[in-house]
Amino acid sequence: MDGGDPASDDAEWLLRELGGKHRSQALSTLAAVGAADVLRDRGPSHVADLAVAIGCEPAALESLLRAAAGMGCMLEQSPGCFSLTSRGEQLCSDQLGAFADFLGSRAQWDAWSRLREAICDEDPATPAARALGRPLYEHLAADARASADYDAAIDAFTRHEAARLRGRLDLREAKAIVDVGGGRGTLLRALLDEAPAARGVLFDLPHVIERARASLPKVIDAVAGDFLAAVPAGGDVYVLKHVLHNWPDDDARRILENCRDARVAGGRVIVLDAVLAPDNRPDLARMLDLEMRVLFGSSERRKPELRRLIQAAGLQVESASELTASSWLFVCR
Repeated sequence: MDGGDPASDDAEWLLRELGGKHRSQALSTLAAVGAADVLRDRGPSHVADLAVAIGCEPAALESLLRAAAGMGCMLEQSPGCFSLTSRGEQLCSDQLGAFADFLGSRAQWDAWSRLREAICDEDPATPAARALGRPLYEHLAADARASADYDAAIDAFTRHEAARLRGRLDLREAKAIVDVGGGRGTLLRALLDEAPAARGVLFDLPHVIERARASLPKVIDAVAGDFLAAVPAGGDVYVLKHVLHNWPDDDARRILENCRDARVAGGRVIVLDAVLAPDNRPDLARMLDLEMRVLFGSSERRKPELRRLIQAAGLQVESASELTASSWLFVCR
């Protein structure tokens, strides 16, 4: 019996994998145009009505909805009438919608289109810097709209991780939680919900703090600075969420050392970062490794590498556990 042509099977596999750009952009566009939000609010809607509500061309929108239905994000209740599934709800603006929107944005795609250049030549500029004309953080400091889009994307991703983190840390006795590189304070707010006796300190670059300050609750103090130089002193919990992977070992160790030196006696340093598997399994951390190379010229680390880095900074890993498909939780003292 003929088992099929392996070469043909491999070609079909490659075509399906290359179609990832179509799937990614379709999901991102659904989030960007607000289709998921409208469908969640209105319930099942005909394409023509939905197109009017979000200002899209009906035929093009129908193509998009049918592609999304094939990915399990939509159901066609009757001809031309679509509803949102629980998977599709993740594209709403209060879920992962802003993150999906950002990943399909022109800035992200322009950067990724330059990955081949960054791999094949000796120019130290990252793909993001090539696309934007300057390093990403410089671009965000200078462009308020780009910074707002980036912050919204990171906030959406952070809410997902914060939900998984709930109950994993004992913060009942915490007095001061310092979120180092904490953006707009999304994770810090969630942690303070579990720390009734604590105040929060949000620490980030000046332009980030300037934009975040007005929306912070009174229980959070906003402090601007450079974590490569120093971090606010006196905390008993220091949080580094997806910070270390942006930096080479020497700088990452310095950040950890600054947290170690700033904490009160017995204080903890909490590290959230992706961990590369020891083999080549197709996991999200492996894709984030490429993302770091595109955006910052950095990379994710394996668990032993993170442990050595933490130990080199004079800290010990008290516990390490998987938090999400894209992050591990390290509690250090």
